[in-house]
Amino acid sequence: MSKPFCALAGVGPYALAKAGEVYEDMALRGRRIVSKMSREAAQEFEETAHELEDISRSARQQERQERETVAQTAGRARATTRA
Repeated sequence: MSKPFCALAGVGPYALAKAGEVYEDMALRGRRIVSKMSREAAQEFEETAHELEDISRSARQQERQERETVAQTAGRARATTRA
C-alpha cells in the first residue's frame, strides 16, 4: 500500500461525514425557505381575500344605491303621469 492510497483511504470517512453535514445544513436551509415562503403566500392570500371582500361589499352597496335611485325615479315618473 502506498502513502497516497493510505491518505485517500483515511480521507474517505472524513469526506463522508462532511458530506453528511453539508446535506443536513442544506436540508435545514431548504425547510426554512419553504416555511418562510409558505407563510408569505398565506399572508398574501389573506390580504387578497380581504381586498376582494372589500370590493364585493362596495359593489353590493353601489348596486343597492342604483336600485334605490331607479325606484325613486320610477316613482316620480308615475306620480308625474298621474297628475
